Amino acid sequence: MNGKLIVAGALAALAIAPMPARAQCSGQAADACQKATDLVNFVSPQLAGALAGGNHTLGQGGALGGLGHWALDVRASVVNGAFPKLDGVGFTTTGTPSHGTFNAKTQMIPGLVADAAIGLWSGYSLGVTHVGAVDALVSATYLPTLDGGDVSLKTSDGNMKFGYGIRVGLLEESVITPGVAVSYLTRSLPTFSLTGTVQPSGSNPGGSLQLNNFSLKANGWRLTAGKDLLIFNLNAGIGQDTYKSDATVVATVSGNGINTTSTTTNSISMTRTNMFVGLSLNLFIAKFAAEAGQTSGGSLPTLTNSFGGSTDAAKARSYFSAGLRFGF
Repeated sequence: MNGKLIVAGALAALAIAPMPARAQCSGQAADACQKATDLVNFVSPQLAGALAGGNHTLGQGGALGGLGHWALDVRASVVNGAFPKLDGVGFTTTGTPSHGTFNAKTQMIPGLVADAAIGLWSGYSLGVTHVGAVDALVSATYLPTLDGGDVSLKTSDGNMKFGYGIRVGLLEESVITPGVAVSYLTRSLPTFSLTGTVQPSGSNPGGSLQLNNFSLKANGWRLTAGKDLLIFNLNAGIGQDTYKSDATVVATVSGNGINTTSTTTNSISMTRTNMFVGLSLNLFIAKFAAEAGQTSGGSLPTLTNSFGGSTDAAKARSYFSAGLRFGF
């Protein structure tokens, strides 16, 4: 499957931020099953970080200020990650998962997301500022259908899912005070199935890897603060993201007189800390905003296979996001 599976995996996992429990693989396809599971486990947190970014509304520190106020942002994010290559990696058929070494080239893992915020209430007045303002948050995740010959990706409940949340202003920005808010947002990924074909390598047979009925729900909270300085805005925040997902991993080994399949369920649950700082520039019709941050924490059993010399899928990852925010 080589590059095509990598591309398909990236598209499929744009909204994935999982950290899985170790799966149990058995039979002659046990090694293939474990390799498929480890691949998903290693790559998913990186792709998730690219999608989640930091702030729930790019470049926004406090609440919007009540009815009539709104904001819409479209952002691209990249995570400083490592993506595995599958060239030259075959399957053993001894019935026991074996250690395999995947090359993993350091590269920036991309993501794309759109978010919107709508002011609902301006909060309570405290003279020069307000507290308790409320915004509604909406997020959209799109997952395309893909058929690349030896790789296919199909959704079972539509190609788009919307996420919803709320933001409460703890302090309205004024001449002397920054804007401070706390927000909560939940996202769901369209349920999908991903299939890829693996070619034989030397004496080791090839086969196919499948991720069936993958479903994910992601919840995250943020505490943010921001201050306008003429045409610039500085903001920063901290929060946590909790991810839960379920999928069925199916690995089939075929060749050298063998045709066997191993199936296992892969449940994922993990909480990661997210910290970021941001800067935005007022372009009058829109704001250009950028942020840099890091996701860290959580635990994951050591992988059977190594990727670029690492068996730690839960290592801290830095990221960068940039995009345009429109609003009133």
